[in-house]
Amino acid sequence: MVVYKPLKGIGVYYLLAMLIFYDILIILGVFFVNSYVISSLLKLLFVIFTVYQLYYILFYSSIKYILDDENVYISSFLRKIKISLKQIECYKINSGNINGVKLSGIITNSFAIGKSFIKKIGTTNIYVTSSKKILYLKSGDTNYALSPEDYFAFEEFLNNKGIRNLDWEYRMKEEVHLYKDKYFMIPFIIVSLIITTLTLNPFVLYLTRKLPDKMPLNFDSSFIPVDYGSGKQFAFNQMIYGVLNMAILFCMYYASHFYAKYDIKSAKKFIYISLVIALSFLLIQFRILYAFK
Repeated sequence: MVVYKPLKGIGVYYLLAMLIFYDILIILGVFFVNSYVISSLLKLLFVIFTVYQLYYILFYSSIKYILDDENVYISSFLRKIKISLKQIECYKINSGNINGVKLSGIITNSFAIGKSFIKKIGTTNIYVTSSKKILYLKSGDTNYALSPEDYFAFEEFLNNKGIRNLDWEYRMKEEVHLYKDKYFMIPFIIVSLIITTLTLNPFVLYLTRKLPDKMPLNFDSSFIPVDYGSGKQFAFNQMIYGVLNMAILFCMYYASHFYAKYDIKSAKKFIYISLVIALSFLLIQFRILYAFK
């Protein structure tokens, strides 16, 4: 078993700078925006973004490449990816910017951890700490990009295993029908039900006279009402949030279809973004109804 260190790069500093800069912006937004809805969404964004950035900081700073007689391993503190040598058809070495369509992760000109569609190569899982030298491995329909420091020795190992340096041409997949995929349709249906509940629930309560005559319409960041109106006005306000979430779902649905031709798994993330947003609005509505109904 041989361990190869990755090329040194600036990725960890870039990721730390992004984490600090955007977290400060979000925190300032929480302090200066005097709205419960926006403040709640900013707090949720803060948690998600911080966890996301920390994941990639830990991944980037601990990544290494391991070779044995049967597999190539891309190992980090958080996970370990195994690539069978028997499945590797060929490889190629490039350098310079990683030009492609970002599908997931963090993709920059100088480093990349994630997944991207690269012209002539195809959908590629990228674990590159520096774009000075990038080694691409073709393994069936899946490609991998690595940046070992001693790429000469890495290349020699591959050659000794009968894996050659060759070019290959990627052919675009035929049209993908996401509606046939239950892992896409189930969250889509759940989001649709959540949005329907978010939109209709206040109107049903109003029509059945289960809403008070006076309801809060707006709150400060401490959940203290700053504006009151009738039950009808409250129901109309909540309907606007429902329409907003319908628009978000519409955008996420078509974004999923656009990315599906590159990678189905990456395309599904957009529906989950809509799910998180819609569920947040529904929980806010339930809290208001519970506190003031």
